Amino acid sequence: MFVPRFQLEWESAIVEYTTYLYKKVAVHGNASASNKAIPRVISKDIPLLGPKFSPPSFLHVLWRDAAPIITPETAYMSPLTVVHPVFYPTEFTECPGCGSKNFRWDGWTSTGARSVHGIRADERAIGFQLRCKDCEETKAPGGHCFATTNTVFWDKWNHWRIPSTLISLPYVSLY
Repeated sequence: MFVPRFQLEWESAIVEYTTYLYKKVAVHGNASASNKAIPRVISKDIPLLGPKFSPPSFLHVLWRDAAPIITPETAYMSPLTVVHPVFYPTEFTECPGCGSKNFRWDGWTSTGARSVHGIRADERAIGFQLRCKDCEETKAPGGHCFATTNTVFWDKWNHWRIPSTLISLPYVSLY
């Protein structure tokens, strides 16, 4: 599927923003227990956005410039939902395959954002990868690497455990 350049540039800016936030609030895996207990905070100058990012509307452009140059590209941009542990720190706490807590977050999905066809509108979703050390050691049949935008990640979740911000995202059609 062809994705226009302006959509990809906008998505890459969102990925950079999310990566920045994650580096600011994440606790390093080798940190001592006392350092893990210290809450991580970010500057008040940094806006807290996400996990669903809507493209700028024409109204946003008008508010920023008295004589705006409006290009039609923004009308064709799709919203992007980011399924990342920075936005769901308490939900993604175990391996979806075996339930172990012996895993690490291992970067963005290599395929980039996926197109998702919803009931109300089409959108895109991008996720993060989880690598389970226990599944890797036991050579689990479902694998040891799970992307948060893949149906395998969500197979064992009960519907009431799915974060409310993802309810509108039809995760079943993410493959």
